[in-house]
Amino acid sequence: MVNTIFALDIGTRTVVGVLARGSADRDLLEIIDMEVMEHSDRSMFDGQIHDIPKVTEVVRQVKTSLETRNNCRLQHVSVAAAGRALITHRVRVAESVEGREPADTTFINSLELKAVQEAQQQIQDTYKDNSQHYCVGYSVVDYYLDGVPIKSLEGHRGHEMGVEVIATFLPRSVVESLYAVMERSGLEVINLTLEPIAAITLAIPEKLRMLNLAMVDIGAGTSDIAISRNGSISAYAMVSMAGDEVTDEIAQHFLLDFQSAEGVKRKLFSGASSTVCRDVMGNQLTISREELCEIVRPVVERISHSIAESIIEYNQGPPKALFCIGGGSLTPGIKECLQSRLGLPESRVGIKGLEDNERLMVSVPGFTGPDYITPVGIALAGYRAAGDHFADVTVNGKGLRLLRTRRITVSDALLSIGFSPRKLIPARGESISFYINGRVREIKGEPGRPAVIRLNGQEAGLDSELKNGDVVEVTEAAAGSPARPTVAQVIQKESCRVTLEGKEIALPVKWTLNGKEASADEVINDGDRLDITRINTLGEFIEACGLPKKGYVYSINGQRADFTRRLNNGDSISLREGTPDRVITVMVNGKRVDLPFREEPYIFVDLFRYMDFDVERARGRIQLAINGKKAGYTDIIREGDSIEIM
Repeated sequence: MVNTIFALDIGTRTVVGVLARGSADRDLLEIIDMEVMEHSDRSMFDGQIHDIPKVTEVVRQVKTSLETRNNCRLQHVSVAAAGRALITHRVRVAESVEGREPADTTFINSLELKAVQEAQQQIQDTYKDNSQHYCVGYSVVDYYLDGVPIKSLEGHRGHEMGVEVIATFLPRSVVESLYAVMERSGLEVINLTLEPIAAITLAIPEKLRMLNLAMVDIGAGTSDIAISRNGSISAYAMVSMAGDEVTDEIAQHFLLDFQSAEGVKRKLFSGASSTVCRDVMGNQLTISREELCEIVRPVVERISHSIAESIIEYNQGPPKALFCIGGGSLTPGIKECLQSRLGLPESRVGIKGLEDNERLMVSVPGFTGPDYITPVGIALAGYRAAGDHFADVTVNGKGLRLLRTRRITVSDALLSIGFSPRKLIPARGESISFYINGRVREIKGEPGRPAVIRLNGQEAGLDSELKNGDVVEVTEAAAGSPARPTVAQVIQKESCRVTLEGKEIALPVKWTLNGKEASADEVINDGDRLDITRINTLGEFIEACGLPKKGYVYSINGQRADFTRRLNNGDSISLREGTPDRVITVMVNGKRVDLPFREEPYIFVDLFRYMDFDVERARGRIQLAINGKKAGYTDIIREGDSIEIM
């Protein structure tokens, strides 16, 4: 049969086989036959194949029935891993970013990768085994800057940045056991997907996934949830309550065995007004649909509450609409309970079947209900993407196989090989702290070299998409050099520079390192003490430079200066031959006072010898100021100072 698609939905209770035929333009899929068979024993448990030979036997029966009725030989199959086998974990991680460059896309992606790896490790620790898990998707709950939630980290600086993600994993053993059954059944898998993805393919087409929609597949043992947002499936979840809880309630109330209770449920929920059965004591019972609905109402409310809580948790709020599929969605009252729990209008919660689907033509009577969405979705997924279920790629020379249940990226490949996100982030070299004249000074290390990612020889990023056969090469980030300042480098930054007759000069300094003399090229280490003695006055500068004192007049910034004048960075010093004036002129309370020239500097108290001022009479009430600043009796007086005595 040309363009024939064979799909299998291997559930906990049944195996559903779907035979479909595609159109030439691949726009329409016709469902031409279906076969449903129940497992004779509990060979499946929560989506995991426990007894490979027994599951293989049922698969062979389904395959043979379809081959016989349609006169064909089936060799290739599309399958799905059960959503109930998915493991979802929520984790928050943080990274110190003290002194780093502003956060960019590479850093943010590596932070998310770190969170997913942490989730993977915690899952492995929880299950206490060495089993591996495929990451089938994750979504960011929140970013954090210094512990405070923030919409985006890009461009920010801070002390600490973090992210919280919800990541979903599929045990590798689930995939391997599924492949083992297919191989024993003489079938080659040409497409592998997840049941929630297969279901959402029909329930929520790709063109609608920009909307925030939720889907719940209410089966026998579990209720599987998938959520769409921003063009993709953003989260998966699983609630371990579904149709079996309803069956258990019926069995307990009417004293029936599980199979009889299941039969009563199916008959009355399929439209019958009443049914007759016998309890374990042999009593004949007549049960009406109305009576049964009233009995199961409390358990239906509990199931609805659990589903709604899970949707709100993983969607971070109610979705815009909810699609219900699976046999359990036909349970009376469950749609209304979900609507109430989620706070949605009646028109925003619906039960989705195969009817009126523009991509399907169902030629099999009686197979259009919501319980057939998943098996037909598996067929549609296989029709659209046959052979695309795995991507074989190479990372740094190591070959690996990635499960393609969504768009896969370089980040997925690095996660699969356990590549540490820390190796992607360039770290600064070690900083040092030391003391200059008793003050703490820190010098940071050099910036590191960022990681380089190449995809098939071209520069790429963590979010670059991978295809089968791609080759990824990652050069790890390198840490920067540690800070190793020399005495000369520190002194150069700390020194004062002046110009002498237009020539720039660094004021000479003396130093000791840890109390001992040290050469200028000696390296300063963490905790060292550097003590610097600077030249402060014009007189000290003249002596250090070997300039003459006598017979010359010195000016600073164009104004005559005496030898006590303190030098500042950028001062311009000039000198000329001549004899200094024999007086030092200051202004006292607005009046000029000339002091006889002398080599040693005048202090404030000297003024009173040249003024008409009774110090004894004014003692205790005098306020002194030089150039507008409060002064004391021993403060030095210089040429041109403005002095106030009050």
